Amino acid sequence: METFIEQMHEWLIQISYLTVYFLEALSLASVIYSTFHSLLATFRKDKNSKKPLLRGLSIALTFKLAAEIVRTITVRSLAEILQIGALILVKAAITFLIHWEWKSSDVMHRDVDEFE
Repeated sequence: METFIEQMHEWLIQISYLTVYFLEALSLASVIYSTFHSLLATFRKDKNSKKPLLRGLSIALTFKLAAEIVRTITVRSLAEILQIGALILVKAAITFLIHWEWKSSDVMHRDVDEFE
């Protein structure tokens, strides 16, 4: 019975590592896609060229937060838990700043459109 539990534990660790890598790959893909999309919008002289990038960064950070949460499954010490907790707080703060930038850019474009 003990070997079965150890084997299940190893499988859980392997699945969690694969999940973390998958979520981080999705995050990277989101950043790359949104960067190119925003760059194309900039070349087309679109007023809202920042929005695809902000949206992509927000989605990427959401994937990264999910990866950090899954990473807590493999934690073995309190120091690692504190590091992951600090990373989650920093990424949550960055997500908040991205949403704040998104809302402020909405207000700026609304004001500019009203004057035209």
